[in-house]
Amino acid sequence: MNTLFPPLLLTLLLALTGCEQKGPAADIGDNIDQVVENTERPAETRPPAEARPDPEVLEQQKQEFEQVVQEATREAEDRLGDIMESTLASE
Repeated sequence: MNTLFPPLLLTLLLALTGCEQKGPAADIGDNIDQVVENTERPAETRPPAEARPDPEVLEQQKQEFEQVVQEATREAEDRLGDIMESTLASE
């Protein structure tokens, strides 16, 4: 029995793997090139003219950004000055 069982099991496994059911996706790799060639390429999308911001809005955003940068620069300079003063005072 010990000599008969392994070959019988191997034969059974090979037979089962050969009996794969063919489903709708069984040949999915066969026609990939054909599918790619037949698909339409999407046209380049451009934002509609209404989506472009007004120059006034851009100018306002630019001014707000510059104000924030100036405030951050002032804060950084103040902190740096405080650090330098404390460093020089401790020497």
